[in-house]
Amino acid sequence: MEPSLDILLQKWLDGRLSKQQAETLLDYSRDPALRTAFDAWMELHYNEQMSAAGFFFSKRQKKDIYAYALGRTPDHPASPSQAPDDLAKPFAFDAEQVQKQVQRRKKSKRLWRALAVITTISCLTFLFYKINRPPASVTADTGHGSSGQDITAPKLTAPTISWGVQGQALHLDQALKEQATRVKRAADGRLVFLKTSALAPPSDITVPKGSRPVHIQLPDSSEVWINTGSTLSFPGDFAPDKRTVRLTGEAYFEVRHKDKQPFEVLQESNSVLVLGTHFNINGYKDNGQTKITLLEGLVEVNHHSYLHPLEQAAIRDGNIQVRRDIDLQEVMAWKNNQFYFNGTSAEEILKQLSRWYNIEIVYKSQIPKGHYSGIISKDNSLSQVLSILETGGIKFELHQKALWIL
Repeated sequence: MEPSLDILLQKWLDGRLSKQQAETLLDYSRDPALRTAFDAWMELHYNEQMSAAGFFFSKRQKKDIYAYALGRTPDHPASPSQAPDDLAKPFAFDAEQVQKQVQRRKKSKRLWRALAVITTISCLTFLFYKINRPPASVTADTGHGSSGQDITAPKLTAPTISWGVQGQALHLDQALKEQATRVKRAADGRLVFLKTSALAPPSDITVPKGSRPVHIQLPDSSEVWINTGSTLSFPGDFAPDKRTVRLTGEAYFEVRHKDKQPFEVLQESNSVLVLGTHFNINGYKDNGQTKITLLEGLVEVNHHSYLHPLEQAAIRDGNIQVRRDIDLQEVMAWKNNQFYFNGTSAEEILKQLSRWYNIEIVYKSQIPKGHYSGIISKDNSLSQVLSILETGGIKFELHQKALWIL
């Protein structure tokens, strides 16, 4: 009698999975009828913290298991008709490596990383439903001068900074050189804006499409992570009674607490007032709404609504709806270098791809329907992410920097 899926998954997690059981687990992972069971098991363990001896897989192990699940032969000698020996137990770093990993990760890291093998075994079937083959390349129309078959993920942060003078935006390296009294780069890579004067021209930092997010420190020591396609404006020094910044797009704030100097974020016609707290604002113009999500502390939205931790205010046409059933991992995925789709529409996914890969989305017919779920690293190329939509029957062609949806 074959052991149940739950028993096999638990044995894998505990490192007690035999080679024969590993083969059975691989067979289970390919069975569409068991996807609900996979989901239920993940949901059960989702909020469990990973132990100090957290298990991780080597790049070779991941590559071999992925190849096996596809029915391919791994690069090094191994039989594709047998499950890899390494699948029988998780791969543990030595004590020194584990200690370094734990120190670099917050204690609240979820079981996702420990369960990376499940994503690999099922070729993303578990996370990206209906995908059971390697990512397909984007079709390029060479007749329109396309120079390649794919677009890689951004590798660098490439913000521009200006100080109140239109048309005088400086690229980062130039700004660091010419405005050393106003901005410097810290050892950890964040940009530190130095206190000057409240009368000095304000600082405007823009993170364009096709750039990685930027981590900055404001003159009051508050920290902000600015997402792709966003701009943050703030003075050289804050007024004694209020610290005010302006945001276009999306950013995550960790505000330094000051009782007598509240911190205010102005975004379009919205305002968020805090004393000291952690929160995210997603207000891209093409979204049609603004979402303000509170992680810690207390915030006041538009002068009359208050948010408590793990609550979100969704604002559309001036109307505020407070939600308490939010998925915090989805909200913070961009900061964690992930695409996180949770019943996300194809149109919304394409908006995110447009910002990240700096491409224009051109609809040659109606906007495609359908919703998708899954998590994928933002380090992947455009074609790897588009393979999600391809499984839903969406056709596309890449014309240089324009993606045609057919």
